[in-house]
Amino acid sequence: MPTTDWRIRVAAEDERRRDLLAELSASAERRAKALEDGVRELGSKSAVARDLGIDVSAVRRAIREHGTGTLRPSSGSPTTTE
Repeated sequence: MPTTDWRIRVAAEDERRRDLLAELSASAERRAKALEDGVRELGSKSAVARDLGIDVSAVRRAIREHGTGTLRPSSGSPTTTE
């Protein structure tokens, strides 16, 4: 049986939860950045989704919710980002 006061344990778990949520948010931002880099390399969100074997809506949502919002093609040729 733990001898620590339950309030202290709850506070400690709240702090752990905040830390985990912050790490999860940072991870989502890093993933979105990687997806944006994939779009620059492959030319479209659809191509990234095909390459990863995931739905294109997952790529769009990740970039929209956690990306930098400054997605631009790396070459002079126009590309789609759908």
